[in-house]
Amino acid sequence: MYKLMPRFYKERVENWLNYSGSKIPAKHFTNYTFTLSLLAGFIVSLIIREHMLTIWISVSVGVFALFHGFLLLAIDKRSKFVEKILPDALQLVAANMKSGYIPSRALLLSARKEFGPLSEAIKNAGKEMMTGKPLQESLNELTRTIKSEILETTVKLMKRGIKAGGQLVSLFEETAIDIRRKEAIKRETRANIMMYGIFIGFAGCVGAPALYALSSYLVTTISKLGGMTHIPEDVSSRLPLKLTFGLQVDPSFLTIFSVVAIIITTTFGSLIMGLIGSGSERAGIKYLPPLLIISLLIYYLTGVIISGIFSTLVPV
Repeated sequence: MYKLMPRFYKERVENWLNYSGSKIPAKHFTNYTFTLSLLAGFIVSLIIREHMLTIWISVSVGVFALFHGFLLLAIDKRSKFVEKILPDALQLVAANMKSGYIPSRALLLSARKEFGPLSEAIKNAGKEMMTGKPLQESLNELTRTIKSEILETTVKLMKRGIKAGGQLVSLFEETAIDIRRKEAIKRETRANIMMYGIFIGFAGCVGAPALYALSSYLVTTISKLGGMTHIPEDVSSRLPLKLTFGLQVDPSFLTIFSVVAIIITTTFGSLIMGLIGSGSERAGIKYLPPLLIISLLIYYLTGVIISGIFSTLVPV
């Protein structure tokens, strides 16, 4: 399957796997996820047993896209970890330079294990310096396997500072302080708008499924009652409006429409929650599976409860 994919897809997946720190080849990732997606779609279509081909294709595409979404989440998680420990790494580099080490040596001594991906990137930069490359070119290794705007900006400042012969110690320390200030502002903002995320989650996860279940039951009930109603022609001709009570609605159509609408609502609700919580829509992908499961459970449970309550009241 990987061979049939367009070139831009192959390049993008390779970059994503590189930035996520995964050692899995892009070919294996694509073939593996495509096979699992087809299998998941086939199982769901067997369970529903209606419109099997449409459900198989839809679920397979959705699961295949979800795998790529999890890959993007891994990239964001790796990036956030690096941005969190980056101020400590910068201050450590500044401290080493204050101790008398040259910039290249100070950078190598800052490759601590607790820095995780950043430590590996620093070691790669050190290897490049040992092979004789200039310090400015070696710093590019820091951003080769880590996708972070803050890290890229920091590397640009370091390269400019080295080229201009400026005070690198002050530059590293001030940059670390600015990054911490930015993170503090982000935390304060997230705390202030948390209520909006809770409201969106409740509306998409509880309110919408319950309303869809109620609407489906009402439309189905009215359709059945209309089919049982007979109005004489002489009475119908004297009515100011032409009324039709025999409208028949397929319950399976209502179920499919409601499920599709719930999936769409939950998907966009998750993306909005991710945007509100962390400033990135991709962060909302992690909310999608649990919210989708809860939404569908509430939809079906609400339908069962409503049917149980009104089954004795409505003579259908």
